[in-house]
Amino acid sequence: MAYENFIIYEQPLNEHIRLCLRLEYLFQQAQYHMNLEAKWDSEASLSAIFNILMAIDRPDLKNKLAQSLNQYAACLLEMENLPDINKQRLARLLEQVHYTIDVLHSLHGKIGQELRENEFLMAVYQRSLTPGGTCGFNAPAYHSWLQKPFEERKKKLVEWIETFKGLEIVINLLLKLTRSSVKPSDEIGYTGFYQTNLDPTLSYQMIRILIPQNYNVFPEISVGRHRLTIHFLELNVEGRSSQTKKDIAFKVAFCKL
Repeated sequence: MAYENFIIYEQPLNEHIRLCLRLEYLFQQAQYHMNLEAKWDSEASLSAIFNILMAIDRPDLKNKLAQSLNQYAACLLEMENLPDINKQRLARLLEQVHYTIDVLHSLHGKIGQELRENEFLMAVYQRSLTPGGTCGFNAPAYHSWLQKPFEERKKKLVEWIETFKGLEIVINLLLKLTRSSVKPSDEIGYTGFYQTNLDPTLSYQMIRILIPQNYNVFPEISVGRHRLTIHFLELNVEGRSSQTKKDIAFKVAFCKL
């Protein structure tokens, strides 16, 4: 089901889902800007690629992702004996999970290492750590590259982002499985406040809050092992946002393994 008329807020409940959401955001940013012709878009795309490199610079990355995929595979296998399960859909999901596990195992060495060994990219990256550090007089080689025709710049950006293709496949499947694990339910935040208890025996992965677009509010989410609390704040870009006094009808999904 699509939720075009809602703004979706996602609260990760563990480190690997937090990383997946950040990487999804950066992949989308990199791919959006690489398709636009302005040099500023090429800069934005490359900046997202650098941020991906920083985000995945951790020794346990592949092990954590593999562990999550194996947990989902085990959960799907347990569902085979449920009476109302769609066995064909379940089989397709399992096939997709096993394929993605194979993709992850095929990623030898440190992901993105070839980019870290690219002297041009690392010189630009080092300059980018300083505010305004990639301007023309600081990075003349980068300035020269940005003057190249759009198709030439895009070709290199596509080549660089393809370095992460296997990782992106893994991230996309993990988030798909997490988001589709449960349907959102209708709730009301009375006078801008909502609280509910959580079952500490369940392995929650993410809380999804869906708010109608025509509401000028956003959620301030606090979640622990036993309880979820949401304050709905009225958006104020000129000053401090405060809790609304209105009742807020919204949807919530408790995504879990």
